[in-house]
Amino acid sequence: MKNLLCILTVMILIITGCQPEKLDEKLAATLILEKNHYPTIVYHDIFCGDPTHAYTIFKSGLVEKGFVKVLQTRKFGDTTSFVSFTAAAKPYLLPTPADDKMSKIQRVKVADEEFGAIKGLRIMSSDNKAIVEYTTIRRKNVFAAAMKNGLKDTLHHEVYFIRNHDGWQLMDKKSEIEFLSY
Repeated sequence: MKNLLCILTVMILIITGCQPEKLDEKLAATLILEKNHYPTIVYHDIFCGDPTHAYTIFKSGLVEKGFVKVLQTRKFGDTTSFVSFTAAAKPYLLPTPADDKMSKIQRVKVADEEFGAIKGLRIMSSDNKAIVEYTTIRRKNVFAAAMKNGLKDTLHHEVYFIRNHDGWQLMDKKSEIEFLSY
């Protein structure tokens, strides 16, 4: 009986000891990585049938690098795409939804977005809510030049955590007002 009491006491300590009381940067990073599945692929849709989009692709330098071919003139009634991709572009081409394919849209990979670092961690006075600020880093490839307005190298994010009986959890709430009233 005494052994059973000791085993029961140890089990309760183990179970309650596994749930972290304080949210630290390591735990926050783990939960963010688990929820957002970093690294992620950043993609861009190229409208192959649009002449203005073809002009942007032409000016991006992808033709000279051998990744795309741009048709500069087209006869009236011709349905050929202005933009076509070479074999060198194959590693960057992503699966495109059927509706987009019918509209001559091709999805291409422009960057990999990776988790950067935790920049700030604020725990509310109630000790069961926290706001975490972190960065992600984008590793661009050659198709990033196809984006008209460019692509930022570093992004800043703000996420909300709440602690319940299961431990700390990342919330889906987007607004700080919703978070504070939760």
